[in-house]
Amino acid sequence: MSAPIDPAWWVEVINKGTLAFVAFVAMIVGPILQWLIAKRQTDLQKTIAQRTAADNVSAKRQIWIDELRKDMSEFLTVMARLNELHRPNKDISPEDAAKNFEDIAQYNFRGTELGIRIKLRLNPKEEEHNKLVSLLGSLSDASANPPLNETLEQKEIAKRAFYAARDKVVAHMQTILKHEWERVKKGIV
Repeated sequence: MSAPIDPAWWVEVINKGTLAFVAFVAMIVGPILQWLIAKRQTDLQKTIAQRTAADNVSAKRQIWIDELRKDMSEFLTVMARLNELHRPNKDISPEDAAKNFEDIAQYNFRGTELGIRIKLRLNPKEEEHNKLVSLLGSLSDASANPPLNETLEQKEIAKRAFYAARDKVVAHMQTILKHEWERVKKGIV
């Protein structure tokens, strides 16, 4: 008859077997888990970097939108004032005529400066921006000096042409601003 196996021996075998199994599993599973965690952290860092870059571009684009809107509104105001100054009352005094002439020079200078600032903010590769430049040219043409001895009818026609050109600029500018705002909202770089 064989000797009975001591229960302590079984406990020792099980403990050693379990330890060996745990060590084996740790040797295989540990590096895999570390690799998965490292990959996830790398992906997360990449996503954070992309989001940060997109947020930065969006913030700069928002500043661009605000500055373009500000310059455009001032430009349109200056152009409207120039349009009025080009057509003074017939019975204007010599002092008022001299003041009018100075105002025209001042508003022409400011309008030119704003026009250049606006054009420098635009991208010549974007069709919407090129159309805006064209519309600005039409607005400028519509506010040109009147002919000598301009009649009331000619004055009204010129006034309507100016306001129509200005309305086209405003409408197109709204389209550009809407498009750019959508890009800011989506975080498009």
